[in-house]
Amino acid sequence: MLAPEPTPVGKCNHGKKNEEHGNGDEAGVGGESDDSMESGDCGRLEDDDDVPNAFESAASQTRRLWLLAAGAALAYGVSLRDAPYPDQAAAKVLMCALLFLACARHEPMRERLRLMAALAASGVGDALLALPQLGFSFVGGLGAFLVAHLAYCALLAPRAFGAANRGHRQRLPGWRKAAVALLCAATAAMYFVFLPHLGELAVPVAVYMLALCAMASLAFLARPASPALPLGGLAFVASDGMIGIDRFLSPFPGSEYAIWFSYAIAQVSIAAGILLYGDA
Repeated sequence: MLAPEPTPVGKCNHGKKNEEHGNGDEAGVGGESDDSMESGDCGRLEDDDDVPNAFESAASQTRRLWLLAAGAALAYGVSLRDAPYPDQAAAKVLMCALLFLACARHEPMRERLRLMAALAASGVGDALLALPQLGFSFVGGLGAFLVAHLAYCALLAPRAFGAANRGHRQRLPGWRKAAVALLCAATAAMYFVFLPHLGELAVPVAVYMLALCAMASLAFLARPASPALPLGGLAFVASDGMIGIDRFLSPFPGSEYAIWFSYAIAQVSIAAGILLYGDA
């Protein structure tokens, strides 16, 4: 006697059910009910099969946009040899614009909105700093990046101190906590070196550096355990420190390259820490 042929996994067996119940009047009401039940089961199977594919597609799209943003950052850095040039502000903003798109499907929504706010404010700051002919270029850029750092703080604080991350805090390496203390000391020292040259910008720069220090510290303390977030926070401090040296102390050769590439590393690293390694 031949065994019945097994139904393939994930496939519907409507035809098999119809054969068991017969045709027309033989199936009766019961056959129609069974068919309806099987249709529902099959639909659920197909929906379940689509869920991993949807997640995989979203993750692939995020990774692709992140890579494009990194490429845009590199291209802009290379283009600085020809600066200033037409549409330079648009070229500079492209990195943040692509990272903004990369986080469009990130969950939870509160993180997505905070990351988008940080990247949007950073893009505004990039555009303003690329337009030095505007009288408010530097102050406007400073304000835009202050908003960006506050948005990053709102994004990272729950990952550092939220109740759900208690286990992460207990496993946090001691060097990260020590790095936060050193980072705060270095930021304070940097401000006091700049202070005699700040003039009327003394208070705005102090507020800005407090926000910068808070953001970088949270980057060292926040989940995930990968080095992406600490690298991003440290690179942001380095970039802003070089801006201060170049503007308030003494311009140095290659400053535009050093400032841009450290800043780009900061943005793509923080985005990677949240979007690519955020659940680690």
